Amino acid sequence: MEDFKNINVDVNFIDGPYVSIKDNHSEVYLVEIYERLGDEWGLIYSNHEFKPYTWFRYLRKFRTKWKIRVWGMENKMPTLLYQNTYNEDNKNIILRFDYPNYDVNFKWLLMAEKFGKKFNCNVIVESKFSERLLKQYKGNVKIIGKEENFEEYCQSQNIYAAYSIGRFDIQSNTWDFWESKGIFENHASHYDSWHHPLNWIKFSNEELFNNILGL
Repeated sequence: MEDFKNINVDVNFIDGPYVSIKDNHSEVYLVEIYERLGDEWGLIYSNHEFKPYTWFRYLRKFRTKWKIRVWGMENKMPTLLYQNTYNEDNKNIILRFDYPNYDVNFKWLLMAEKFGKKFNCNVIVESKFSERLLKQYKGNVKIIGKEENFEEYCQSQNIYAAYSIGRFDIQSNTWDFWESKGIFENHASHYDSWHHPLNWIKFSNEELFNNILGL
């Protein structure tokens, strides 16, 4: 089924999938968030009490193939009103570098350029070393400094997705008789944290970049 939009819904993937319903078509909606798992879509989150003019952002921050569906009522029957599948083609994507070494930031910048070409998206790199990078880098990736009001910047630049690249704390769950670590969702797999699908302790900086972006 192709994506479509029969009601007013805003969706982006800035630090996780974000859904905002700005439509009073139904008194209440069902919002579903799916993840691509192999050849199938796995339901990760659902909320059947989603009110009009409210929003929700799912916590997972690393790059994922998402599908978002919104159901409402028509003629007293549940009806699919909106569907959006993650697609970066010709979209604005921010990669936020969080690493204290300039050389690592420059290597990631070159990798970001390849990422943009591979997925046909407009990559913007945010780095604390933006001024030095602009002097050395000769490519076409846009480079910006750290934005004080990141949300406002994303709105003004029509940002579709944003990912933070760095070594963030690994969030662990309580140990018990079957759950040893990680974030368990509605499938058998687990992820080590909301920022990282896998523990980065043995990753090189290049492997870290690729792991967060699912490359």
